[in-house]
Amino acid sequence: MNLNLPKLILPLVVIALLMNGCATNDKLHKSGAQQEYQAAKQLMKKGSYGIVAMDLEKFSTKYPYSRYATQADLLRIFAAYKDGQYILSETLSKRFIEKHPRHANVDYAKYMLAMSYYKQRSSAEKDASMNQLAIDAFKVLLNEHPESAYAKDGKNRLQSLYNSLARHELTVGKFYYDKDHFVAAANRFQEVVRLYQTTPSIEESLYYLAATYAKMGLATDAHQIALLLRHNYPNSSWSSKAKRYL
Repeated sequence: MNLNLPKLILPLVVIALLMNGCATNDKLHKSGAQQEYQAAKQLMKKGSYGIVAMDLEKFSTKYPYSRYATQADLLRIFAAYKDGQYILSETLSKRFIEKHPRHANVDYAKYMLAMSYYKQRSSAEKDASMNQLAIDAFKVLLNEHPESAYAKDGKNRLQSLYNSLARHELTVGKFYYDKDHFVAAANRFQEVVRLYQTTPSIEESLYYLAATYAKMGLATDAHQIALLLRHNYPNSSWSSKAKRYL
């Protein structure tokens, strides 16, 4: 029996060494993930956003089971955004939302997606497609996470986007009006009345819609719009100007 002891003991020793090695590797793995994540946070404090965005590129692949993996993904989104890399922060936000749809901080990723679009938006006089993407993204945030810490800012940003699009429609409508293209002008003013009633452009748009109808010989329509303007905004200067159509 004693002759067999070394054969039994040796595998046990090897197993023990292997287990000890695995435990050591696990500790090193966890320690490495924590150190890299904390180092990235320190760089963020120094304003080295571009370096952080680059350094965290392979963090989730390198430490897939680390508790810092998702935190690093979120930190990288913010780092890219702060560095002005809005296309990258947009891409990273989408990736996080697809990968972690039920994560506790998915509302942050949705907010950052909307903000990435918001930062890429054009002025009211130019193409408004990015404005619309931002609007859609903020709506998703507010509809799916109404109690989010980012909801209040999301509402404010959404309103500013509506204001921008309304100004765009009004500006184009007035251009057509001045060129005597009254059908095209009316279409633009109608868009403001239909979609952007909470914006500062609504009063002026109602006035110009009434004026456009009058130019087109649609006296009844002009009268109705002037009445609507006076009823909703009795103290508006545009309401006073619209009296001629009553």
